[in-house]
Amino acid sequence: EVKNAEGLVFAKDKFNVVKKAGVKGDLIPKHNHAEAYIIFTVVKGAVRVFLNDEEIHDLTPGDILYFDGDNYINAEFLEDGEFFVTLIDK
Repeated sequence: EVKNAEGLVFAKDKFNVVKKAGVKGDLIPKHNHAEAYIIFTVVKGAVRVFLNDEEIHDLTPGDILYFDGDNYINAEFLEDGEFFVTLIDK
């Protein structure tokens, strides 16, 4: 399967893939996904990711951030961009 739309791209038994796009200044509100391990992959632009309001990661295309979904995440688009979030069931 090949898909390229925003939102939920794949919903499978053990994982989900979500595509997000935004413009500079857009915010992703603080949340978590306690049921999953997270792989956060930037494919365009730049995104600043905050984990638990303590860790800060500035990510650019090709960067992949892995973390346990128990952590709380929020993010800000530093440039117009796109990223994928892969949620893998624990």
